[in-house]
Amino acid sequence: MLGNLSGYRILDLTDESGFLAGKLLADLGAEVIKIEPPQGDPLRRRGPFVGGKSDPERSIVWLALNTGKRGVTLDLTRARGREVFCSLSRRADAILETAGPKDPRGLTALGVGYQKLRAENRGLVLCNLSPFGQSGPYSGYRGSDLISVAMGGNMYPTGNPDRAPVRCSLPVSYYHGGIEAAIGVVFALWGREISGEGQVVDVSRQEVMGMPNMTTPTQFPFTGFKGGRVGGGFRGNKAFFRELWPCKDGYVSFALRGGPARIPGILKLIEYMDENGAAPACLKERDWQKYNHNVISQPEVDEIEAALAQFFQSKTMDELFATACERNLMLAPANTARQILSSRQLAAREFFVALDDPGRGITLTYPGAFAKSSLGGIAVRSPAPRLGEHNAVVYGELGLDVDELSAAGAI
Repeated sequence: MLGNLSGYRILDLTDESGFLAGKLLADLGAEVIKIEPPQGDPLRRRGPFVGGKSDPERSIVWLALNTGKRGVTLDLTRARGREVFCSLSRRADAILETAGPKDPRGLTALGVGYQKLRAENRGLVLCNLSPFGQSGPYSGYRGSDLISVAMGGNMYPTGNPDRAPVRCSLPVSYYHGGIEAAIGVVFALWGREISGEGQVVDVSRQEVMGMPNMTTPTQFPFTGFKGGRVGGGFRGNKAFFRELWPCKDGYVSFALRGGPARIPGILKLIEYMDENGAAPACLKERDWQKYNHNVISQPEVDEIEAALAQFFQSKTMDELFATACERNLMLAPANTARQILSSRQLAAREFFVALDDPGRGITLTYPGAFAKSSLGGIAVRSPAPRLGEHNAVVYGELGLDVDELSAAGAI
């Protein structure tokens, strides 16, 4: 299947923080060549593993983030390895790397920086995805996902109000950054069609994680509000409100917010509760048309929420969601991974795909195309590469002998 980026070749030198960028470009049809050191990327040795037993070819994270790519090994710390890389770059359209300007693993530190590569390939695009970008006083600092989320401001408002800030269990700055890097590469390639020139795309994970804060930082000079942790709820002027509610088999999201968009749903929920004999007088006798979550007191909220909590616990997630769809309630289930996998909506859109991996002797189910296009071309095309799987093919295209490269320690 031809893709939107069919015919483009991209060299992927990233560590885990940039794997998603290459995967997305491969989903769009680009030929993405994942370059690893001869001993393999460290992520291969991180579990969990398919089948449970430690195996660098069965790391679930590696398999998930590198689909669609070809894979080669190359030692860029050796002169011969750098020579081979320069040969690859002459035929490439873009390079992805995850190195700050002072990182010893980066192309500049290794003596094969962008200016050298561009001298032989003026259309080459280089995308750097790093903790703080390629300039500024922090540009030389290292930084994990924890650092990016914290210094990007996204951690401060996350968590319960009586505890320290928390980060998500998954490295969200890697994924936000990978998406932005992929978009930057696509725009740079599009720009090359106009100018004939390649360019550098500089993505800072700190800046990327500033975006989920929405408008809070820019509001601060006017309001003095610096954000805050509210856990699974929200805060009005006088009270705290729950937004996540336990039910029989999980949780649902429902907010007691006022305004013309929310009050009709509250009225319909109370009507539904009353039909089930679960609406006390404090709900039925209140004038909900005048309800404003910014003026109601905490004791009033507590009385209302006690009734809602008892009712939600008497129903399953599916029962509540089905009723929400029928009655136009602003309520949604908090789906687990199991429930996402069994979603009728995602099944109808053929979102999940089974991918045969004969080299490993397994078949795995993956999230499929990240978007649908009327022209097609977006798809998960092949399993993640095995270590050095495409050495012979890729280096053979350059007229190189893999045995000679291996003997020289280059691969």
